[in-house]
Amino acid sequence: MPLYIIILSSSILLLLIYLILYWRSYVSVKAAPIPDSVSPWPGISVVIITHDSDRMLQHAIDTVAAQQYPDYEIVVVNNASTDDTNDVIKRATKQYPTLLRSTHLPQNRNGILHMTIATTLGVRAARKEWIVLLRPNSTPKSNLWLQNIAFSIMQGHDMCIGYNQYYSYDKTAWERRALRWHQHQQILNYRAINRGKRKPIAAESSNIAFRKQDFLDNGGYGRWLNLPNCHEHLYATTFASRCSTQMLMQPEAQVETLIPPILQLWETEHRQTLKAYRRLSSSTKIRRKRYTFLTTLALVAFALLVGGIAWSAIEDESAYPDLWSMGSIQLPTFSIPAIAACAAILFTAISLIHLICKAHCKRKDRRFLNTPIVTDLTAIYDN
Repeated sequence: MPLYIIILSSSILLLLIYLILYWRSYVSVKAAPIPDSVSPWPGISVVIITHDSDRMLQHAIDTVAAQQYPDYEIVVVNNASTDDTNDVIKRATKQYPTLLRSTHLPQNRNGILHMTIATTLGVRAARKEWIVLLRPNSTPKSNLWLQNIAFSIMQGHDMCIGYNQYYSYDKTAWERRALRWHQHQQILNYRAINRGKRKPIAAESSNIAFRKQDFLDNGGYGRWLNLPNCHEHLYATTFASRCSTQMLMQPEAQVETLIPPILQLWETEHRQTLKAYRRLSSSTKIRRKRYTFLTTLALVAFALLVGGIAWSAIEDESAYPDLWSMGSIQLPTFSIPAIAACAAILFTAISLIHLICKAHCKRKDRRFLNTPIVTDLTAIYDN
């Protein structure tokens, strides 16, 4: 059998393997089922850790306080803020005296903001069984936000990761790229959790729920004291159990998170996230790279196709030396053997069908996730 036939057959075979592995790993984004009733409601403490976010903090507190949930509280941790955060907390405490409590963490001599200590302080100050972490720049999209988290808790899950719909203020080119990156990472995490009910591969710093006692028993973020931020990624991937984590994608369980409005701030946060990814376990890294491996497999299949066509042309040239000589009057118009042309057509047809289906699925997922933003930025910045 000629070598080029073996190469072309290998390219088709690798393409088929890529398609099978890709569609076996693909999980369409959809809302989790919601039970008809929940009784009793689990107690939830919403812990908001804030640093120099006075404008956003008041809006976040107001939206959480408007939740239609019977058993919850708000715990605000002031992490060495230098703006008017203290005044905002005092006003909010008077406004919601039975709902809101606060604590603070002073800045150390080196000027380091200990997010690990601030989170642990907020968790220890909580009086409810379940903890929900929330950023001051994150606001729930619905007043049924806590109810949806409670539904997932009552289904037996030990950890709930809610979707963060990131948005920007100026909508510049770099902000649009940042929004796509955040969405892509969360979709990968959703598929990793729901593909065979595996463990998560990441978790955002906002809209994540876990049991207070589990956090304390696991030592909190004590393993990653040297990291400045993004500890939620490592905590979720380290301590989550199989089949015990659910990622909530329905709009009522989402929060709207404003990305840092300055490029340098977002790049710093992005670097911290990538640094946290490097601390993931080997198995989690492999699962994170699943689609990268599949892309490599597709490129190898394409390279073999091109190599097989090129090799068939070389063999065709050797088969007809007189036609390829300098003195020949007429060169063959189609020197590539018919089997190479058929392989190229088959490869192209299969690839086009795959790309069309992939684009349709991606557009469907984004249409489900990209719901209208309800946060009024003008109201925040006019305060």
